[in-house]
Amino acid sequence: MMKPNEFLTSIYLGDRACKAIVLDGWKDEVKIQIDSISRVRGEHWDYYTDEDVDDGFLVFEGVDHVSFDPPGLIPNDVIGEIEFLGYKDDRFIVVIELTHGDEDSKYTTVRTTIRAKAVAIEKPGEEDARIRD
Repeated sequence: MMKPNEFLTSIYLGDRACKAIVLDGWKDEVKIQIDSISRVRGEHWDYYTDEDVDDGFLVFEGVDHVSFDPPGLIPNDVIGEIEFLGYKDDRFIVVIELTHGDEDSKYTTVRTTIRAKAVAIEKPGEEDARIRD
C-alpha cells in the first residue's frame, strides 16, 4: 500500500471539478466527489485514462479534523493544488484548494484542511473496494 503522500501525487485532478463533499461523522470520513479522477503512472500524467474513475470519491479515512477557509462556501468547481503538509502523530495533514463559483461568476478558493489516517479512491457504489495503490 502506498503512503498517503505518494498516493496523492499519483492522482491527477487538473481541469476537474468538486461535485460534492460528504462529511460522515459516524465513519470519521471526508469524501470529495470529483467529476473524473485520473492516475499518474509515470513522472507526468501524459493523458493516461485507463484507470479513470468518473464521479468517484477521494476518501479520507480516520479524520479527526476538517476545516474550510473561508468558511461558509460550498466548493462546487475547479480543484487546485493538493499540498501534503506532513505527519502529526498517526495522521497526516493535507490542504486541498477547492473552488466555489456563484451565480455571478465570482470564484473563491476554499482551502480545505483535512487531518486523516488514510486516503483512497472510491468508485461510485463500490465503497467496499476502495483503491489504495
